[in-house]
Amino acid sequence: MIVQLIRRLVPLAVLPLTVLAGGLAGAPWLRAFPGDVLAVPLFGAALLSVLVPVVAVRVATSRLWLTVLIDAVCFVLYTLVVVLKNPTGVADLVDGLVHGPAQVLTFALPLVSPPTLLVAPVALCWLAGALAGECVARGWTTVLPYFGWLVAFGLAYAATVRAGVSNAHDARLSDTWLAVALLATLLLLRVAQSWLRQDASAESTQADGVLPLRGLAIGIAATVVVAALAAATVQSAAFSGRTTAPQRVPSLDQSRPLSPVAWVAGLRPVPPTAAGQPVFRVTVDAPSPAYFGIANVDYYDGDGWTFDRRFRPSGGILPADRDPALDVAGPAVVQHYRIDRGALTSAPWMPSLYRPQKVTGTGVNIDPDSGMIVPTVPLRGGATYTVRSNAPTPDFGSMSATALPATSAPPIDTQLPGALRVALGKVVTAFADESGTPSSPAVPFLQSLATDLRSNYALAGAPAKASASPTPTASKTSGRGGEPTPSATPNASATTRPRVGGVSFADVLASVLGKDRTATPEQYATLFTLVARQLGVPARLVTGFRVPSDTVTLRPGTYQVTTADAWTWVEIPVRGMGWVVVDASPSSYSGAQQQLTGAAQPSHTPSATPSQNALITKANGGHAVAPKSQVPRGHAASRGGLLVAVAIGVAVLALLVLIGMVWRKQRRLRRRRRLADPRRRLLGAWQESLDVLSESGLPDLTSLTSAEVVAVTGARFGEEPASEAELLGRAANAAAYRPSLPVAAEEADAAWRSHATLRRLVRRRLGVRARLAAGLRFHRGTVPARGSSGPASWSESARDATRTRRRGRIRGRHTR
Repeated sequence: MIVQLIRRLVPLAVLPLTVLAGGLAGAPWLRAFPGDVLAVPLFGAALLSVLVPVVAVRVATSRLWLTVLIDAVCFVLYTLVVVLKNPTGVADLVDGLVHGPAQVLTFALPLVSPPTLLVAPVALCWLAGALAGECVARGWTTVLPYFGWLVAFGLAYAATVRAGVSNAHDARLSDTWLAVALLATLLLLRVAQSWLRQDASAESTQADGVLPLRGLAIGIAATVVVAALAAATVQSAAFSGRTTAPQRVPSLDQSRPLSPVAWVAGLRPVPPTAAGQPVFRVTVDAPSPAYFGIANVDYYDGDGWTFDRRFRPSGGILPADRDPALDVAGPAVVQHYRIDRGALTSAPWMPSLYRPQKVTGTGVNIDPDSGMIVPTVPLRGGATYTVRSNAPTPDFGSMSATALPATSAPPIDTQLPGALRVALGKVVTAFADESGTPSSPAVPFLQSLATDLRSNYALAGAPAKASASPTPTASKTSGRGGEPTPSATPNASATTRPRVGGVSFADVLASVLGKDRTATPEQYATLFTLVARQLGVPARLVTGFRVPSDTVTLRPGTYQVTTADAWTWVEIPVRGMGWVVVDASPSSYSGAQQQLTGAAQPSHTPSATPSQNALITKANGGHAVAPKSQVPRGHAASRGGLLVAVAIGVAVLALLVLIGMVWRKQRRLRRRRRLADPRRRLLGAWQESLDVLSESGLPDLTSLTSAEVVAVTGARFGEEPASEAELLGRAANAAAYRPSLPVAAEEADAAWRSHATLRRLVRRRLGVRARLAAGLRFHRGTVPARGSSGPASWSESARDATRTRRRGRIRGRHTR
């Protein structure tokens, strides 16, 4: 009973196993895409690609070219509606097929946007599933679908092997189990197909009460051996290394050096209290910091701030900070940006909150180390995009004095020019005296310093003119302990030009420590950063926009940001909190005129003259961020990589399909010609002729008599093929209906010669297209019963003769 139940369930398992194999073959793509982005399109393709040909063959047509066309149309519709979600996005579909593979290889993983990145994985999954669906629908037991699944799995694995994982050993182990699951599924599917063919075959001798387990046992052993060898090989030490450099470094436009610090400072109106021009509108869905950065800089050489970044194309997702201590706990903040016409449309920057996790709506290039993002193309007026971030909301001033800065931050965040350390030491001492807070421990001192700067200093007003030769004179005002207080008196005759973002050490001291104690946000942030580094606390300068707010954090809502909100601040890494914002700039403006240089300095500084605006990076003409990055499309490698691999895979699959179509017909012919019994060999020649006629355009002839076959052949192909069919039909009738009449080997050979003549005559009467179609078509008529290869009536006669001989043998044994 159990065996019979299993046999009844085996046919029902073929289709689910086929779908499961397609899903497992495409599963590695989930390492490169978030599950909520790719799961539905990918596994939907694995399901529909199998069902479409099955339904098409059983409901509409059995012609291969027509079902392939239906497959292609369904793929296009599915991709437009489900994957791209744009029914008219044919251009995006073509772009995804042409450029998507190269983008998958070059974009930083994981991927999320643009949606064209999904096209190539879905297309590969659909191709493998469609091939399997055709074979299942037509009852083919060829191994071509297995090659298709294995190629799809291999390409998916190769394209996603760069995905960052926390534990390489666990990743290799999960990959091994996924491969084992795929091999096991293919094994079960092959066994199920073999059982179905064995049950339907006329040559089967398997008893109904016994399951053919030999093939299953061999397959299981082979699967275990292959999986064990693959696991041992992949997890060996030979594959444990890590890459030391990106596979590709996007080319950067060096023609327009631009400092983000100077650019932001230049946005503020003159006078700075005037109304600014709209820059962007942002909507936040949760309480968030009021600081939206465009860039963070970390290298200071005494003259200005620069950075050295490697921006890589990204699918819109940034990996987490490499230091787990800087992970920000709490709910994510989703920001929706709408860019106004103006400043951001002519610069390679884009605002975001803290370290973005996910960016949708526009292409971005990323620097995974710093968390900085830049747009791949300049933002346009009216452009929109969405950013999700886990932003820290604690205020640095309200933090506990026992809070610990994350000393695991990059060394560049504690770097200082050696010539500045003596001078900075005196500045720290002066501020400690002024605030009454010792410089150690560092966190309370920095909190006191930020409060002191906000309370006792002011923002610089509009620049003015004075004399051209600055003559610094030190102030004699004394603080605690007789040390000079942070004060200076510039020569009133100095002349200045309008200046923004002058952040050289001389400029900073001349402004912040001058007589009027006025400076720009960039200068206050520079001074605070240098003091923090002097105390061994990592710090970096961040520039962007500050949204005015009455509270420490912004409430959920929509805010209009203008050029008057352009701002610069400091970020300090704190364990368990991430990079915490420190804004040491005052909130009130001074009416005093800001000077270019000239102030008492604690010691000699490396910059005695006004500095120029800092370049975006060190050396080589600035290495500015490319305002328009088209690396995935413009680089020569865009025609290589995964695109070449996919093209090769498709070509290999197509070649295997063609080879399989030709090979299975030759295999069928050889099997029939090599039968040892002359009678069965003669009947095989007749059955081969019937298949050739059906493949050449005639309907299924298996159930017709030989006379009917001759008539149909003559009407379609002429008198000569009909004569050969008549000779074959007579010989086959004699062999089938007169089992007691011996059939000589010469008669079987003559039948096969007649078949060859019939085949040649039929092919001559076909056009080129029909001849090619006949060569690829494989006829599967009604499978005759055991002992026969002719019409159904022959099957009954042959079966009766077999039963008669069997009864005679049994009766003879009983008589003896």
